Amino acid sequence: MFMRSMRRLLIVMSAAMIAACQAAAPPPLPTPENDGISRAAASNLAIIEWVRSPENIIFRADVEGGYAADSIRGKRDVPNCTIYGDARVVWVNELDPFRREVLYDRLAPAVIADYIAYLTINERIYTFATPTAAVPVYDAVVETIRINVNGIDQRTDGFSGWDGDDDWFRRVLAACRSLSGTPILFEPTNGWMSAIEVPYVQENPALTWDVAVTGLDLGESAALDTPLWVTGAAAVQIWRAQNDQPSRFVFQQGERYFQVALQVPGISRNSPSAP
Repeated sequence: MFMRSMRRLLIVMSAAMIAACQAAAPPPLPTPENDGISRAAASNLAIIEWVRSPENIIFRADVEGGYAADSIRGKRDVPNCTIYGDARVVWVNELDPFRREVLYDRLAPAVIADYIAYLTINERIYTFATPTAAVPVYDAVVETIRINVNGIDQRTDGFSGWDGDDDWFRRVLAACRSLSGTPILFEPTNGWMSAIEVPYVQENPALTWDVAVTGLDLGESAALDTPLWVTGAAAVQIWRAQNDQPSRFVFQQGERYFQVALQVPGISRNSPSAP
């Protein structure tokens, strides 16, 4: 059933692209300046559908692995590039080994449709096998792709067959990161905070946590079994630290030390929904 649906989608998209373009060349790489929709936009939007919800993931390119998703490091993760159903694109720009920035924008639906067409025809995304079993993220570092349109949620990874083209994942990810012409630096106003108390280790960068400024006692937060919804200065301070510091950084509150993570709904890889 899945393969029949994929074949139908490929046939319809290919026919639409050929009819829309006077030449039978594959669709160009979509960009904000030349999004490849001058002739094909109407066709792509007519045949490519998705659930237009902010929680729905249309596309995600990611690199997962090395630690468990529910660890402090796992909770800090933001996927490399994600397109959501409400037309947001969120991606990570690596500045150096320890620093990154999280950017976002809203895309025109036609740009999204053309990107899906590009993936389908140019990059043959549906020709790669679906993994038969999930690889636990703490067992291996693996490139992953998810595409979720026309009622078909397709997932594939670096073991699925694209390893014959060393540049395939890099191209797909670069194209996703290039969809926006007006990137906006993301900074949260709220999010889910997790904290655990840890012993002092001299090599770990220690940042001062001021309860008076943040309005939050990390000792009380660490005693909770579930993440705590935080707002304002506390959310901003944690977010900036986890994007500007080595992963082993800690917050120092008095004579106590804490590892802390902030998960932001609609941004972080694994986050509970907003309350």
